[in-house]
Amino acid sequence: MNINSVKKAKKRFLTLIEMMIVMFIIAMITGGLAYRYVGSLDESRAFKTKVAMERLSGILNLKLADDPEFISSLNTWESVVEGSPLVNNSKDIKNDGWGNKFNVETDREGNILVTSRKYTDYINTQKQTMFSNKGSKQ
Repeated sequence: MNINSVKKAKKRFLTLIEMMIVMFIIAMITGGLAYRYVGSLDESRAFKTKVAMERLSGILNLKLADDPEFISSLNTWESVVEGSPLVNNSKDIKNDGWGNKFNVETDREGNILVTSRKYTDYINTQKQTMFSNKGSKQ
């Protein structure tokens, strides 16, 4: 017998079952990461929206303090944001984290309110999941 033929006989290849097991494990890990990533994506959108709402509210309230007549022309708030020296990219502050425009309105006292429907929905679903009884049965 030749030494080369003995070395060739000792080589072992992966079987189909072993490859399927490895693929299954990779799929499980990927699925878990993807599920976790979706929650993180919504969380980051909500954070971006909250920060943008606070900045937008501050800019519009500064404009209102400077020009009290601005309250009657509140529908021009986008042009105020575009002309503000406090904003580098007006697209980031005119839209929420989901890409929808903010709702800008006043309350009864004349204060400017900035809201986002998607952000409100996100907060409500977070409250529901936080207080839902997913624990042990009693």
